[in-house]
Amino acid sequence: MLIFRKPIKTKSLTMKNSQIPIRGNRYISWSLRVLLLLVALFFMMFSFDVFSMDGTLLQKLGGFLMHNIFTVFMLLVLWLAWKRENWAGILLIGMSVFMVFFFGGTSRLMGGTWMMISLPFAVGLLFLTNFYLIRK
Repeated sequence: MLIFRKPIKTKSLTMKNSQIPIRGNRYISWSLRVLLLLVALFFMMFSFDVFSMDGTLLQKLGGFLMHNIFTVFMLLVLWLAWKRENWAGILLIGMSVFMVFFFGGTSRLMGGTWMMISLPFAVGLLFLTNFYLIRK
């Protein structure tokens, strides 16, 4: 009878085998992950103004989702940062360069927009610095 068969014994993964290797400093890596999460939440904070506008609930939810495109991208990069910090840094810097052109080029940006764009750029630069220059 298949129901009463003994389960097959397998080796369980120990914590040592399941950890993802970090190339740079562990504390800096965790600090950068938390900083990236805070930057994503900061970007998300600006999308709540959609709910004070006129329109149906469906239009407001659509506007909320459109405002959070960069936030979702940053959260995906945060997920990637757990495995490959160098790729996370490259993607954040690339996103910052894309945002400059998305918002109309360098001549149309105001000071506040430059500061918002510089946050992911700085975090990406710190990810790359931690990965390539700082040793354990």
